[in-house]
Amino acid sequence: MKKKIISSFIYCRDGELIKITRRILDSIKQSAQFPNAGPLVELIEKTLLEYIAALSAAGGRGRVLVSIKDDKKAILRELLMDLAHYVTQTAKGDKTILLESGFDLNADKGASPKEMPKLQVDLEMPGQVTISIKRMTGARAYVHQYTPDPLTQQSVWISETSLKPQHTFSGFESAAKIWVRIIVIDKKGESVYWEPVSRIVQ
Repeated sequence: MKKKIISSFIYCRDGELIKITRRILDSIKQSAQFPNAGPLVELIEKTLLEYIAALSAAGGRGRVLVSIKDDKKAILRELLMDLAHYVTQTAKGDKTILLESGFDLNADKGASPKEMPKLQVDLEMPGQVTISIKRMTGARAYVHQYTPDPLTQQSVWISETSLKPQHTFSGFESAAKIWVRIIVIDKKGESVYWEPVSRIVQ
C-alpha cells in the first residue's frame, strides 16, 4: 500500500517537536537520497536552536516571551512542512526513501490526485490574490501559501492557516509574479499538498 508523510509535528507539544525535528535532521543528513536538502536543513537547524532558546526564555510565562516562542515554533513547523514536501517529491512514492527521511508515515488512504479539487486562483482585484479549493471532508486546517518568483528549494513561503478553504493575500505590486499553493491538514495530522502554480498579480 502506498505510504506518505504525516504531519505529526503540526500538533505535538514543545518537547516532542524538538525530538521529532532532531530525528528528521539526523536522518536527512545521514541519507544520500536527499542531495538538495542542505540549505533547508541548515535553516531548520538554525530555527530549531532559536526555538529552543525561546522556549527556555519563556519558562517564566511572560506574555511577550511566550509569544516569541510561539512565533519560532510556527516558523519551525512551516520549514518542516517544506522539507516534507521536498522529501515527498524526491521519493516519488518509494517507501524506503520516505523512511530514510525520519518523518512519520501512514497509509495513503486519502484522495488520489485525480480526486483532489482544483486549486482556484482569483486575480480580479489589483494587488490581491485569492486562492481556494472546494471544502474537503475531514479537513482540520487549510494552509494558504505564496512565495515570490523564482521558485527554488530556498524559497520562503508566506503562510496563513485557516479553517476556511479560501484566503486572500494583499499588498502586492502590480505585475509581481508569485507562486501559490494550499496544504490541507486532516484530523489525523496528514497533509495533502497542491503543486505550486505561478501567477502574475494585476
